Amino acid sequence: MSRTTRCALVMSAALLSAPLGAFSADQPSNAKRTWQGIPGLERTPNGRLFVSWFSGGPKEPAPENTVYLCRSDDQGHSFTEPVPMARPTGSGRAFDPTLWRDPGGRLWYIFNRGNKKTAEHSVYARTCADPDAATPVWSEEFRVGYDEAPLSFRINKPTVLSTGEWIMPVTHAAEPIHDWFAGPKQLQGVGISTDQGKTWRLHGAIKAPHWALENMIVQLKDGRLWMLIRTGSGLLWQSYSSDRGKTWTEAIASTIANPGSRFFIRRLASGNLLLVNHYRFKGRSHITARLSTDDGKTWNEGLLLDERGGVSYPDGIQAEDGRIWIVYDRDRQGAGEILLATFREEDVVAGKNVSGKVRLKQVVNRLNKPGPAPATKILPPGWDPKRAADKVMAGLVKVSPPQVKGAHDSDFVIVRDNAYIVYIANDIQPGENPQWPFCYAAMSVVCLNSRRVEKFIPFARSGQVYENETLPPGACFVPRLLREDDRTLRCYFASESPGKRQSQMWFTDFDTQRAAFENRIHRARLKTSKGVFDMQPQVLCADAAVHGFRRDPMDYGLYAIDSFKVFDAKTYAVLNNYPLGQNALSVLNEGRDTFEVLGHYNEPQTLKLSESSVNRLPDGSWLAISRQEGGNRNYAFSRSKDGRHWSANEFRRLVPNGTSSKPTFDRFHGVYYLGWQEATQVNGVPRSVFNIDVSADGTQWERKYQFETEKSFQYPTFRDHQDSIYLTVTQGDLSKSRKERIMFGMLE
Repeated sequence: MSRTTRCALVMSAALLSAPLGAFSADQPSNAKRTWQGIPGLERTPNGRLFVSWFSGGPKEPAPENTVYLCRSDDQGHSFTEPVPMARPTGSGRAFDPTLWRDPGGRLWYIFNRGNKKTAEHSVYARTCADPDAATPVWSEEFRVGYDEAPLSFRINKPTVLSTGEWIMPVTHAAEPIHDWFAGPKQLQGVGISTDQGKTWRLHGAIKAPHWALENMIVQLKDGRLWMLIRTGSGLLWQSYSSDRGKTWTEAIASTIANPGSRFFIRRLASGNLLLVNHYRFKGRSHITARLSTDDGKTWNEGLLLDERGGVSYPDGIQAEDGRIWIVYDRDRQGAGEILLATFREEDVVAGKNVSGKVRLKQVVNRLNKPGPAPATKILPPGWDPKRAADKVMAGLVKVSPPQVKGAHDSDFVIVRDNAYIVYIANDIQPGENPQWPFCYAAMSVVCLNSRRVEKFIPFARSGQVYENETLPPGACFVPRLLREDDRTLRCYFASESPGKRQSQMWFTDFDTQRAAFENRIHRARLKTSKGVFDMQPQVLCADAAVHGFRRDPMDYGLYAIDSFKVFDAKTYAVLNNYPLGQNALSVLNEGRDTFEVLGHYNEPQTLKLSESSVNRLPDGSWLAISRQEGGNRNYAFSRSKDGRHWSANEFRRLVPNGTSSKPTFDRFHGVYYLGWQEATQVNGVPRSVFNIDVSADGTQWERKYQFETEKSFQYPTFRDHQDSIYLTVTQGDLSKSRKERIMFGMLE
């Protein structure tokens, strides 16, 4: 094959001198987006996911196009609201963003600017040195290049060669273009950097059929570079370089069919090639992950990720643990969905979910357009919720030790291969009571693989002496766990003695590497409209009174009752005074030592509401479900647009016969899980029926689990870990309360 004439253009990026600007998910865009698509994805070593895309204006392309970014700290189950990373300027619209983590750990946000009036078309970027920081800090945007190409743009990730060069796929033109694209004048090439992105040099002027663009490069095992090019011909075209990208062969058609859309190719850790492309398609449909074991000569049938029409533009990575993460878009002008798929290489080999880790069609973001969303069925026909629940219960194991006679109200987190489970315990009798000074807070460390208790640690007892404080006499109650990082867990608990003093919320930190708590405790604080105080019941009651709460304060019963939940990089906690019947939503400060009250939801006060659970719905509003003491004992629901102003609680038909017990409200894998205690009793045993209903949108629900047992099934807690959902729950055999032990297992 003949060689194309080499185009060598030198360009530089003002990378090291770029001023810094903070990116925070607290600054979401308020602009109304009418379409969106063209996503990119990257993942940090600590597991944070970043997803980019663009929108703005009535369509793509448009002068108003803006590029966005969001992130997830829970393995892609929820994402922050999108934040604009670059808006239209005098240099033109911002479009086609992608994310790339370089060998030094910097995260690059690379995008294009184009202005058809001035014929300015070039590549820009922002970088972040520490993408795992609580608030990632980004450089101001700078021009990557390419200075001597009148038009240049790119969409796909750079590739790092075995010899160290960074190769960025680029589409360019040799003359000024007063349009959004250069059409038949577009040439394919690469930018090469030998100094870690400080400067880039453009090579290659490869011609291909009309609508040639969005090329991507992979290094073959023989050292050559293989460039695949999107075209309008119905096939991907290809070109090769034998000198690390400096010169390229003339392009020819490959045998890989493509409907004229972006694709994704990458070498996996195994050495095999992964191609995510449309396969056996009708237009932009059937996005499929396929595998080649012979460097692209042949491909297997692969794993179908999404069969629907209007799906396109995959991007992805393989994480250090081997999981493959793919992002793509669907129905840009309609639903405007940014979607996520995760799987492993063995799933692509088998063409089905053999790893048990496949997650498909997970929503990162969608347009919030008026009108009802179509009903989405989650469960297959003939699903039996009782049979599913029985299977879960058969796998539960006891994790409270033999000396514990009473155990209740557990919480847990999972770090690596261990579950850290905290709960109220006592060694005297079944049950728990804040009047019992022998109730203490304890932790069981459970190995996920063996399901054995590796360690039992009582960490807060009446009168316990620490380096800095001594707990007063009284029960230690309702412990809750918050994961600070892979090493540190923060545990909150209440110390109380009703009728004798104000109870106090405390916290202490647990070191997972040492498998030990610090020998210090710290007073948690409560921030209200009146100031910051020790976290005590009278403070929360006084703040509620400002908003019309009319009950007299009590000196005990203030807890962080629900599991902590993270939205938009903020940690939220539900506060509850159980004996008073009082509920509020709070947010933790960055130090995780102060709970700021956002809003109370206690109306109508004719109901005594307690122990609620909250979550956020797809439209960003909040929904709370609260336990009711007295009356018909059924659960009541309250809504809020902002977490501060709540509607009066009301009953809903989806919970027809609930009874007084703590509910759960979680969201896993893009699905809401609502758990509630049914009033029905098995052979007269209270709290012996517990239901879990699921919903994609928070409005239409299906029964997924119905737990029925004389051992009771009460106060469960659920946690997601590596695409599985684990649980803890209180059970017992003989006592009336059935609060005898804590059980642990896998929900699904």
